[in-house]
Amino acid sequence: MAKRCNRLITTFQTEKQPGRKCNVPTRKGRGSETFLMRAVMHTLLTRIIVLALVVGSPHLGVAQAGAQSSQAKPTVSRAVEKPASSLLTLTEAIRTGLANHPLLERSRYSALIAKALTRQTQGERYPWLEASIAGSSGSLRIITTDGKTIHDRGGHGLDPGGALPKHNQNMLTGGFLLNQLISDFGYTAHRILATEANEAASDKEILTNKAFVILNVQRAYLNTLLQQSLVTIATETVKQRQAVRDQVQALYKHQLKSKVDLDLVLVEVANAELSLIKAKNDLKQSFATLNNAMGSDGQDQYELEPIRIQVTPSESVETLVTTGLNDRPELLGNRDRLVASEELLRAVKALNYGSLTAVGSVGITQYGDVHDAGIPSDAVAPFWGFGITIKFPLFTGFRIQSQIKEAGHRKGETDEELQALANEIILQIVRAYLTRTTNAEQIALEQERVTFSKEALLLAQERYRLGLSPIVEVVRATAVLFESESRLAESRYIYKISESVVSYATGQEYKRF
Repeated sequence: MAKRCNRLITTFQTEKQPGRKCNVPTRKGRGSETFLMRAVMHTLLTRIIVLALVVGSPHLGVAQAGAQSSQAKPTVSRAVEKPASSLLTLTEAIRTGLANHPLLERSRYSALIAKALTRQTQGERYPWLEASIAGSSGSLRIITTDGKTIHDRGGHGLDPGGALPKHNQNMLTGGFLLNQLISDFGYTAHRILATEANEAASDKEILTNKAFVILNVQRAYLNTLLQQSLVTIATETVKQRQAVRDQVQALYKHQLKSKVDLDLVLVEVANAELSLIKAKNDLKQSFATLNNAMGSDGQDQYELEPIRIQVTPSESVETLVTTGLNDRPELLGNRDRLVASEELLRAVKALNYGSLTAVGSVGITQYGDVHDAGIPSDAVAPFWGFGITIKFPLFTGFRIQSQIKEAGHRKGETDEELQALANEIILQIVRAYLTRTTNAEQIALEQERVTFSKEALLLAQERYRLGLSPIVEVVRATAVLFESESRLAESRYIYKISESVVSYATGQEYKRF
């Protein structure tokens, strides 16, 4: 033990007077005890510093790990590119959009931010432990702000900090300070409930964007199938008109038909080819829209799986409205925001009651050589203490009253936004229901129209061949058939899209994925 103390004394003297050779003298009585106390004091302060670093190191490790994980995470999600010959189903397209669309990525980060804010607010309930060390030399004394509570929520007034004149001395102080909120009469509790409600609203926002992405993918996929059908119809129309052209050309060569008939047919063939070019261009645009809906930058075109379109009976509009008001995620999210605004109103009302905080500290101070009497040389003085702080607002310049009014107005604003959103959802459901019903009836009519148009074209061609009608009837019958087939394809796919819109409006489609 004596050897260890001598080593500590030697180390302390060497650090205090660097560059000088240290010969440890033999001290007796009070002098040797002073050296021993100074060595113990230096060791204790060193351990305090090490302990403070150890306490702070987990936060550093978490920060470093978070930085590494954020660097490892890609900033932009990339879709898996499918080969041009692969078959893309509607389910695969939806899953690709849910995995890669940036709108969902942004909403996920918003949810993480809301969770972090909740953890921050919850942290005000836990004690706050700080370690501090301060030193001074000469005629100054270090004055710190250790007594300031971390739970204040306004101006501090006078914050004693810096240095004050003191006896000429060397002083080294280190210790710990503990702050603990005892009660603020519901202010922190209601703020925690408000942040938890906002966190729940952020989760609902993810579902809202998920449903929106699904709807956009379904629309783009069905519109692409529609454009493919229109390209097929336009191609068949070109072939039909080219067959009529060849027939009229043969009759014209034999001088059985006039040049006017041939010119009219040639014009109609050119119109059909232009319609085909436009349909192919629209198809390329629809594929680009599909890639955008999936959040993909892959191939320009895919081979899409055909979808069977069958008219099915629908539920009543009243049932659909009730389902939508109960299940739409954005409506549920706004209800959570209304709860958050109510909790914030209760929180600011609790500011009228003040707060109760406890503070405690423990540490040790080493005094160096002094030139004035009153403080012994090389003394070591431990200190400790605790206290309770009660804050009660008497007059705050009407700040609390204004905060209460602001929170009340925000609650009213959120309530009106909720009502407006409910009205918008009802309108969406009614529109989707009527669109679906109308197109279901239109499909049957368009099917009959296509049948009549095909019969009319056959009759017109036969009458023209027999010389009983002019070429204009054949041209008109061909145009009517093209129009009726196009309208039938549009009504079928619009009906299918309206089914998707109804599922979106009632908040049901996103539950399947």
